[in-house]
Amino acid sequence: MTQRTVFGWTLFGNVDGLEPAAPRLQSLHCDVQLDRARTRLWELEEAPQKTHLTYEERHCEELFETTHRRAPDGRFVVELPLKPDVLLGDSRSYAVRSLLRIERRLARDDDLRLRYNEFMQELLDMNHMELAPESTNQMFYMPHHPVVKDSSVTTKMRVVFNASAKTATGNSLNDALFVGPQLQQDLFSILTRFRTHRHAVASDIAKMYRQICVAPEHIDLQRIVWRRDPTLPIQDYRMLRVTYGVAAASHLAVRSLQQTAKYSHICDKASAAIHKDFYMDDLITGTSSKEELLLLQQNISEILKEGGFEFRK
Repeated sequence: MTQRTVFGWTLFGNVDGLEPAAPRLQSLHCDVQLDRARTRLWELEEAPQKTHLTYEERHCEELFETTHRRAPDGRFVVELPLKPDVLLGDSRSYAVRSLLRIERRLARDDDLRLRYNEFMQELLDMNHMELAPESTNQMFYMPHHPVVKDSSVTTKMRVVFNASAKTATGNSLNDALFVGPQLQQDLFSILTRFRTHRHAVASDIAKMYRQICVAPEHIDLQRIVWRRDPTLPIQDYRMLRVTYGVAAASHLAVRSLQQTAKYSHICDKASAAIHKDFYMDDLITGTSSKEELLLLQQNISEILKEGGFEFRK
């Protein structure tokens, strides 16, 4: 009989002699390259490699550590990790042309126009966006457009902001920003660990990016132009929260999420789950019993509320 193992093919079983009367002999044959097997064994037993941050990634981490603060409601206030000496030119004229193109599209679809206006009004109602006053700060205007996803359970249409649009100098806001390091574990590790739990829970954070405030000195880098109706004058607005489409948004959101767990003293196990079992804004974790799972879910929710984050599902 043959069997393939991690060390190669093995043969085992009875070996018949040439004569019927000859005694039977049990034989085992192993054909394997020991050097390759030993190397494979070392790879399996080796501890995970420590990730070394680049200069730019380390700069993003140090900037967050030294400049972030908490608002009175517990939310994080963060600065954008700007690169030195990247000049931004005029961007408003392109943003206006983009708005005019979007308005022509919305004029052909009343339902899309209604949902677009509702999205923008929600930003204003939730104080995530405000009318932009005159300013001497460096400014960047983000063009925006709708993305429709009918299969989505929660948000059928969202407005996407384009921070990669070029200004008169040839640079965009994303060109002027460091991206930041990958802080969360890879999805394979999270899913593999998730399969070991007897009882599990899955959820995601509502509007995760928009729960984090941008420092006042940088909000003019997140300007847009908008009007509810083409008969109205075009107005300037600025986004007050971390905005999807900005290069550093993912790092700032995940860093704030993990810092919330680091500051909290509610439950060490819940804090560890926030660090290990989140993939962006999605949580998948579990325990060995229902009682333990309910307590873990409650503790994670309480920790996240301290930073202004709330579960949606």
